[in-house]
Amino acid sequence: MSSPRSLTRPAPPEPCGRDPTAECGAAVVEFVLVAVVAVALAMAVAQLGLFLWERNALMGSLSEGARVAATEGRTVADGRRVAIELLRRSAGARVAGAVPIEGAESGGLVVLHAEGRLSSFVPGVPGLPVRMTARMHEEESL
Repeated sequence: MSSPRSLTRPAPPEPCGRDPTAECGAAVVEFVLVAVVAVALAMAVAQLGLFLWERNALMGSLSEGARVAATEGRTVADGRRVAIELLRRSAGARVAGAVPIEGAESGGLVVLHAEGRLSSFVPGVPGLPVRMTARMHEEESL
């Protein structure tokens, strides 16, 4: 029969190599699995935020360029030049080069149009295609 003292004292743990039920190293494996998922999720959220920011910068640049082109005494080329410069300053030369801006005027309406692909910084994630148009009535036709 065992003594009362042996019932209260836990047995010393077996070394990992001898006990097949031991979970030696399991914490490291779990950490790596969770860390990979967390990093992938963080990069996806950052990429989404970057796409939205670049898209908003493009729309703001097109709108301002259309407003400039619609001003009396200005041309569509002036508006296009302003839109390209604003996009380059706000989102960078990479975005401005990837999304060309075209302009046209017809029947008192100035139209600036941009179509291209916003690139991704996350490997394996394709770029986001964008197609935007800004329209403004010319001042003298109002």
